[in-house]
Amino acid sequence: MLRNKINPKKLFSKQILNYQVKTKRGLVNYVNLDNAATTPPFLEVENEVRKYLIGYGSVHRGAGTKSKISTDIYERSREVIKDYVNAKTDDYVLYSGNTTGGINMAAYFFSFLSGKIMVSTVEHSSSWLPWIKVEGVKLLGEKQNSLNEMEEINNQIQKFGSSQVIQYDVNENFEFDLSDIGRGLKQNKIKVLVLTASSNITGYCPDIKSIGELAHKYGAYFLVDACQFLQHHEIDMQKMGIDFLVASGHKLYAPYGGGFLVGSKKFLDEFLPYQIGGGNLPYITEQGEFLRFKNQMAHDPGTPNAVGAIAMMYALEIIEKIGLKNVEDYERKLAEKLFYYLSKNSKVELYVRKEHLSTVLPFNIKGKDSIKIAEILNSDYGIGVRAGSFCVYQVVRKLLKITDEKNIIESVKRGELEKVPGLIRASISLCNNEKDIERIITAINELTK
Repeated sequence: MLRNKINPKKLFSKQILNYQVKTKRGLVNYVNLDNAATTPPFLEVENEVRKYLIGYGSVHRGAGTKSKISTDIYERSREVIKDYVNAKTDDYVLYSGNTTGGINMAAYFFSFLSGKIMVSTVEHSSSWLPWIKVEGVKLLGEKQNSLNEMEEINNQIQKFGSSQVIQYDVNENFEFDLSDIGRGLKQNKIKVLVLTASSNITGYCPDIKSIGELAHKYGAYFLVDACQFLQHHEIDMQKMGIDFLVASGHKLYAPYGGGFLVGSKKFLDEFLPYQIGGGNLPYITEQGEFLRFKNQMAHDPGTPNAVGAIAMMYALEIIEKIGLKNVEDYERKLAEKLFYYLSKNSKVELYVRKEHLSTVLPFNIKGKDSIKIAEILNSDYGIGVRAGSFCVYQVVRKLLKITDEKNIIESVKRGELEKVPGLIRASISLCNNEKDIERIITAINELTK
């Protein structure tokens, strides 16, 4: 039995935990094992958001009491995020819609600097493709084109951008080789090294500090995608040498459309904002020249998603109250139980090493289609998992030992997705308990009889 003090019934609403779905076996409480994609909100987050909305007013734009109160809470959220990740005192917290938005923002800033980008082969597409796009656009230069030329232009953007993005790979144990990363940094002028703090498919958590030290040794900035990490494990930007950090609210129990990029004031003050418009410029002259302040408001265009920001603040405060050591212990016990039973089933192919075990367990039932199994888990057992390539196609190809993708490419071009390789991923969070794990174990055992 789990002896940890964590109790999902105290953290989430009854409506969320007792959400009922129709299955072929009747009505059952839904089991959410797709938490690596998105998490439910904490009950306290829901309550605080409702309270905030009662007094909600225009952030940074009004003279009224509601505007002032809303602005104060919104700005406090930046300080809570900085404290949680131990950012530097003068670091900025720039809000986005999610991690993808944060990476796109960072890619825009770095596109003005000389050098290339290093991204690992296990990165989510959101941590890889934005760099290709912005670098490709930059390399095209000043020329503008007609609409009928755009297909060729888009191909050039991908081609040119890809030449600026260098990928570093994992070894046969699906771990990073520091010497390999070092060679890439030494042989190329790298302006920023991008690292996922935790793989969204295998759960592998690399040595962040050591990789950051390597990046700095060769004069590169160090950006960490922490969206799969900071709600499960402690992260410390200063101790780990992280220059920029991105994350999403929907993965940390605050699914209200918020995300963020944390980064250096000195760096970010040098650039025009990623997005520009009303609210983040103090004055526009008669000639159309826009004046700007060098502060984080300069990067906050339009009316911000204040609800998303304050939801993340409250969620992170709750996680801190629980204690990340307690979170790790609770989630690990659940993951270990599922890992143990799946590893004992000879008809199940597990794609995670025990030493990499975190909160995600990728697997397949031998000889069975991953998407169909995921659908059966839902329709027959009321269990929500995810099946597919998880936006990390290179990892999936490597895990499934796919060396020739010609047939896959041809089928996708025909609009057929059946040959796209995939796995099933069960992912655990604080909303789960032992009964959830027992239900998926029972389901897999029945499906592999």
